[in-house]
Amino acid sequence: MKHLAYLSATLLFYSITSILGFTMLFSIGAYLEYKFGFQIPFVDIVEGKGKVHVPLVGLHINIPFNYSILFMWLSMLYYGVYFYVFKMFLGVFVQENVFKSKSIKHLRLFLKLNLMPLIYIVTFTGAILIKGANFKLQDDYFIVLAHLVIAFLVYLYLDVLNRGKYIKDENDLTI
Repeated sequence: MKHLAYLSATLLFYSITSILGFTMLFSIGAYLEYKFGFQIPFVDIVEGKGKVHVPLVGLHINIPFNYSILFMWLSMLYYGVYFYVFKMFLGVFVQENVFKSKSIKHLRLFLKLNLMPLIYIVTFTGAILIKGANFKLQDDYFIVLAHLVIAFLVYLYLDVLNRGKYIKDENDLTI
């Protein structure tokens, strides 16, 4: 079962990374088509807005041509790294010896990646409140809540691994 989870995480990583990579590459292409008039496949410019058509999946992604495109690219890079670290996180379970420093480092990195959306949402909410706009719950808040739940579970597992590593190290020192 552990190997199946690791295999599915690996497949998830490669499929999501390929979709994100395709979208990022062609959103850059959409920007180049918008600015310089290049003809890029899978990209249409309609009324000053870019549209990227992802084949096989059937996605149509609207590309903004302002500063929010940078946030879009950063979030795509974040989730590419996130799913890679998630794959490494599940790789800890299929190892013979779980109580290694490398395994604990992977879990700490996964914990930190799950806490990063909290920084984003606090900044996002602060910007909304500073602008004086009406505050309303959006989808971003629920994604952050999911990341916080995952971070809490990873923290608990990390604590168990740290204690297990301590006991293993103590056991290795006994004669």
